[in-house]
Amino acid sequence: MGLVYVDAHADFATPEESRTGSVASMCLALAVGRGETPLAGLAGDGPLVHGKDVVLIGRRDAAEPWYGHAALAASSILDIPGAALSERGVADVAAAALQQLTLPGSSEELSRFWIHLDADVINPTLMPAVDSPIPGGPTMNQLVQLLTPLVHHPQALGLEITIYDPGLDPDRSCATRLVSLLENLLLGSSSIDGRAA
Repeated sequence: MGLVYVDAHADFATPEESRTGSVASMCLALAVGRGETPLAGLAGDGPLVHGKDVVLIGRRDAAEPWYGHAALAASSILDIPGAALSERGVADVAAAALQQLTLPGSSEELSRFWIHLDADVINPTLMPAVDSPIPGGPTMNQLVQLLTPLVHHPQALGLEITIYDPGLDPDRSCATRLVSLLENLLLGSSSIDGRAA
């Protein structure tokens, strides 16, 4: 299986590197089997996903090297930082992700990919209800444009949304934006209207 990991953070730390000890700072590392911990070996003899079958999109945690940046740079993961979304455009980034996941050089039995979406990748002016906001990031419309070709690709298996914190969303405006995002992705629309943009 392949993995599209859309997140403002690399999440590539080991328990020794993480400043918080939170598994949320290690999710991608665990998925590729990095670190000496039982969680990194959930798949048995191999990782849940191989690095060459992973695309990391949107991270803007350059000032936080404890997320495992050195190991990420040495890995076979395709790392497309957040700045690329504006420099290259979301359509080009989506195409690069799909190319990486559907190349003949991918794992021999790679036939599906999963999409991980961390709400903190969204610009915190639109999505403040997250535990580790970082300035910048895509708007909801840009995220729809990025994810629509991935979600509707025949090899896409599913999508998860993580790190939304309802305790930081007293008026539920962030929840409304996330629901609108899902509606637009599932309906195949290319934009979100109104305040959610």
